[in-house]
Amino acid sequence: MSQAFRCAKCGLSCEETDNFCRRCGGSLKPGKSFFHSHAGIIILALVAGPFALPLVWTSKRMGLSAKIIYTILLLLMGYYLVKTCVRIYTLTFQMMQSMTGAF
Repeated sequence: MSQAFRCAKCGLSCEETDNFCRRCGGSLKPGKSFFHSHAGIIILALVAGPFALPLVWTSKRMGLSAKIIYTILLLLMGYYLVKTCVRIYTLTFQMMQSMTGAF
């Protein structure tokens, strides 16, 4: 027979095989959802960029080496995103200056 334990959110006694609490619906196994898997983190990184980093470190599905690799890649992605935004801003500013200076 499986061992009972309590939900961290509401305190209801749950079975070990339960994935979600029957009262509040909270996850009983945090860090094991789809977004904590390799595919979920890659998809989220493409959508949210470096904001996917907290999910990397709360994941219980991947090892330390994978977490370090994802961290490096996401930080590089963030760096190039900021660099690109600054470049777009400066080009736009220069274009606006040249347009207003021409008149």
